[in-house]
Amino acid sequence: MAQSNASGSIYGAIDSPAGASILVENKETGFKRTAQPESGGRFQLSALPVGHYTVQLIRDGKVAGTTEVDVQIGQGASASFTAAVQAVQVTGRRSRIDLSSTNSGATFTAKELAKLPITPSVASIIQLAPNTTRGDSRYGDGNAPSFGGSAASENAFYINGFPVTNVLFQVGTSELPFGAIGGAQILTGGFGAEFGRSTGGVINISTKSGTNTWEVGGSISTEPDSLRGTAKNIYYGKNGLPTDGKLYKYNKDNTQDTKIANLFVGGPIIKDTLFLYANIERTKTDIDNTRVNADSAALNTGWEERRDTINRGLVKVDWNINDNHRLEATYINDDPKSERSYYSYNYDTNVKGTTKTGGAHYESYGPTPVAARVGAEIKILNYTGNLSDDVTLTAMIGNSTTEHKFIPFNYNPNVLQVSAPANARIPGLNYSSTQTTGGNILTDGAQDKQKVMNLNLQYKVGDHTIRAGMDQNKISSVAGTSRAGGGTWTYAFATNPNLPINGSVPAPATNGGNGAKGYYVSKVLSSGVSTPSVDQDAQYIEDTWQVTPKIILKGGLRNEQFTNYNGDGEPYVSMRHQLAPRLGATWDALGDSSLKVFANAGRYHLQMPTNVAVRAAGASLNTQQYYTYTGTDAVTGAPTGLTPLGGLFSANNEFGQSKDPRQVAAQNMDSLYQDELILGFERAFSQNLNFGAKVTYRKLKSTIDDFCDQRPFDKYAADHGITNNFVFGCALFNPGKDNDFLVDYAGDGLKLTKVHLTAAELGYPEVKRSYAALDLFAEHPLRNGWYGKVNYTLSRNAGNTEGQTRSDSGQADVSTTAVFDYPELTLNSNGLLPNDRKHQLKAYGFYQFTDEFSVGGNLLVASGRPKNCIGNLPDSYYAANNTATDYGSEFFFCNNEASTRGTRGRMPWDTRLDLNIAYQPRIVKGLVLKADVFNVFDRQTAQNQTEAYNVGKAVNALYGNVISYTAPRSIKLTAEYSYKF
Repeated sequence: MAQSNASGSIYGAIDSPAGASILVENKETGFKRTAQPESGGRFQLSALPVGHYTVQLIRDGKVAGTTEVDVQIGQGASASFTAAVQAVQVTGRRSRIDLSSTNSGATFTAKELAKLPITPSVASIIQLAPNTTRGDSRYGDGNAPSFGGSAASENAFYINGFPVTNVLFQVGTSELPFGAIGGAQILTGGFGAEFGRSTGGVINISTKSGTNTWEVGGSISTEPDSLRGTAKNIYYGKNGLPTDGKLYKYNKDNTQDTKIANLFVGGPIIKDTLFLYANIERTKTDIDNTRVNADSAALNTGWEERRDTINRGLVKVDWNINDNHRLEATYINDDPKSERSYYSYNYDTNVKGTTKTGGAHYESYGPTPVAARVGAEIKILNYTGNLSDDVTLTAMIGNSTTEHKFIPFNYNPNVLQVSAPANARIPGLNYSSTQTTGGNILTDGAQDKQKVMNLNLQYKVGDHTIRAGMDQNKISSVAGTSRAGGGTWTYAFATNPNLPINGSVPAPATNGGNGAKGYYVSKVLSSGVSTPSVDQDAQYIEDTWQVTPKIILKGGLRNEQFTNYNGDGEPYVSMRHQLAPRLGATWDALGDSSLKVFANAGRYHLQMPTNVAVRAAGASLNTQQYYTYTGTDAVTGAPTGLTPLGGLFSANNEFGQSKDPRQVAAQNMDSLYQDELILGFERAFSQNLNFGAKVTYRKLKSTIDDFCDQRPFDKYAADHGITNNFVFGCALFNPGKDNDFLVDYAGDGLKLTKVHLTAAELGYPEVKRSYAALDLFAEHPLRNGWYGKVNYTLSRNAGNTEGQTRSDSGQADVSTTAVFDYPELTLNSNGLLPNDRKHQLKAYGFYQFTDEFSVGGNLLVASGRPKNCIGNLPDSYYAANNTATDYGSEFFFCNNEASTRGTRGRMPWDTRLDLNIAYQPRIVKGLVLKADVFNVFDRQTAQNQTEAYNVGKAVNALYGNVISYTAPRSIKLTAEYSYKF
């Protein structure tokens, strides 16, 4: 992502360029730039800060023409002074048709966002754009959208050119105060060569800056539970079981109350030169709801009291060193916290308990729905230098830090867990521990760090504008889980104390210090903590060629390198020379900037995040040591009077070292990449109407996931006469392609055998994911007090893999899902994918009745998600095909019959209307009172359902159950005030 795309440009043409020049000025900041038109009359000023500009044509020192344009993030604004253009020019600001760009998407200014009834989040902005849909609700908070049929992890988020995507999981993003957003560009396709690391979409945000006028202000919003609709209960489906139709989750008593406070200040430190803008925001949400269904767990932790607090801040300093050199420094802090308290709940009486029984404290703990928000502390420095009229240099350096925390209720990190079956207890001793947390928890000190830099040079020569650049992201994480308390004391009793334990550990003393016979304890230490890192590098070159006054061709090549390291700093995946060619074209068909015909073709690559190493290549500690003991601690239940029985050992040689990096992934893999083709047109038909259409086709060409099937390696050994002591876990590979592996057949790690396995020998089909869409839009430009836009998308998203994630089961383990663990999992998997929405209608706009009153609306009508029945593999496959370990309800079979993906109907249509009204009283200048009504008709639509058909061999009572509904109707009341001086 080039830093220049945090800014915009102004371009155009003039008649009779001799002796003429172009002067552009941002009246709010005093920033000025000049350009000399070429001999043909064309001119361009790039890397301009976002804002409103006056453009003047100067002839012989006098103003010969003036117009105004809005420079928006990542876009070019047309400002021509030719007879052909002036004849059709709309009075006032210029049309939004950008003839200089071949990309697709939508762009919004801060003023437009303030007029629309949307929740204050980046996710809400994304959903306004065509070719986007909400991701699976289990990824949390709507911040994991799907673009053009891609998975939720395949998007790239930027603020002022800095990547703010969650680097650990690659699902979701850190954000900034909503009121600090200056502009938002949602790119759904057709990116130039400067863009990379996305096969979905790009979310490109620029922040507000100070101006020559000091302004202070703020807002207070409340979304009270008293004005909120009643949430729907969830009931068991109809599966021929005693639970059919019974209450599964009682939601009618759920409550939610949200308050948001925002303060800002901005202005000149030195007029025309140095500017400050600062914004802080706090969002507090109180949620009380049922947590689990009416089973035994509800008796203990069935009710949740949740208190979410998000503190966000931004400080931006802009320094116009002179008209040709500019520095921008940005500091952002996004700090989400959540406190959860659990109580018992009685489903018979719908009454919660009064004593807290559990809970936890969370900070940036995503992407799970329990706490999906991931924040960061971000520091960015941008430089823009116009070295001459033809040469522009942009550069950026920055870093970010995210700290992840998960602290269970009453957790004591210094006390080991205790496991003591009744037949392993010595009478009279204490075996109860004060450690209240069982299992594994997030490792202490978990964090992600990212260091980013990029450099871009633009050189204009004749009809060509050549851009070249490079960027580098260095990411490191401390991640994984550890056994709560560090480990477990596991008590046991030897029925024959004269025999060694596990065949090798000496037998426990026949008489312990307290006279007991055969009793012993093992200390189990378990941890999966890792410190993985990733290097992401790229270089690109791109030429924009003005072939004729009407035709622009844009050709580029991007070269990307991705290297993933394990916790020991050893590379386990290294992908070099991931070449991505791009070609685009625009045609000013009528020669007056009123009809743009465009096309774009390109290849796009995607990296893997650091969390892949935790699952696939991370360190693993799983050790045991046995002791006899004479007593136990009266408080912790830990043994006392220990006498070792042998030394420390690990059954699988897991002493905290990373897995052998040579064996956890296939050699010389391709990255996940896809090809894309777009054709379309945009027409400025009149002063009151723009319309257009485009078709998009995307095809996935390669992906990376893990598989766990040992059978191909055993067959290879048998066919080649190799003594086989190899025990295969799982490894990353390219499904559907030939792969090369290094295999330790001797089982001693000393000599590895190179094994070439074809796609047929591995047993996997070619990966398939395609997205085809037709988009239509009509737009009424802001004129006569109102603006409106309608988008309609007809699309089809099909294949045998969603991509890096698996929404069938809400699995966000990027590139390590269950999709390709065994070939049998791909049977019947080719069909409609989870992000398929055949029809989508999106409409939004606003109307200014008077200077005091305005209204806005936002409508979504979308087809529901395809449904599946995913069950056990029929027993006949195990007998006939030597299938590996039973994987449970993970196959596209239902009740022993083939159940092709996406053939079980669809979820209901998703229809939602949001409205608002704003009042700006004349008598109190700067005051705005606003009411937003979300989901006006309270249509709570089922978003997804449980698709697992089996539990063991039985039918799953939850099969077909709704997992989540869209949020009920809510009303947000806001008071805003700003004062300029």
